[in-house]
Amino acid sequence: MTALVMTDRLALLAHVGELLVAIDVSRVLHIRRVTETEARRVDRNLYAVDLEVRTVPGWDLGELLQLGPCSDAWVIADIPRRSSTRTIGLRVGRCISVCKLPRCSPIPPSVFTARRGALAAGFSTHTIPEVQGVPSGLVLDLAQLLTRAELDAGVRLERAKEHGV
Repeated sequence: MTALVMTDRLALLAHVGELLVAIDVSRVLHIRRVTETEARRVDRNLYAVDLEVRTVPGWDLGELLQLGPCSDAWVIADIPRRSSTRTIGLRVGRCISVCKLPRCSPIPPSVFTARRGALAAGFSTHTIPEVQGVPSGLVLDLAQLLTRAELDAGVRLERAKEHGV
């Protein structure tokens, strides 16, 4: 995802640790409060998130980005994978709003080494009235967020649930 792609696009703004993160709203299926969503830890940072009709793999975004755990909401989103998509859950902090992003500027992938390329762009929040006390935000590239091993663990979790394990 290029920074120009996210400029003027609708995004969900959510706190993750001390950061304000923007998630492309076209990828967001729904948002659920943690207190109203059954999720159980099945591995270090892998959760089984129960969505009534199915269970999806979930991760704590704060832990993935090494910013500490988040505890407010599950963002259920589709992530692009080659020629298809995968539905996952991301636990985040407080969700602020959905808004059109201002001009986004690319961030070199080497800046955030924990998830190289996952925080793809930055933007100023001075034109976003809902955001107070946070001067800038970062655009999350869902396609770059999870490692191959994490995606494989998510697939195994889904298959186990399908077979009643």
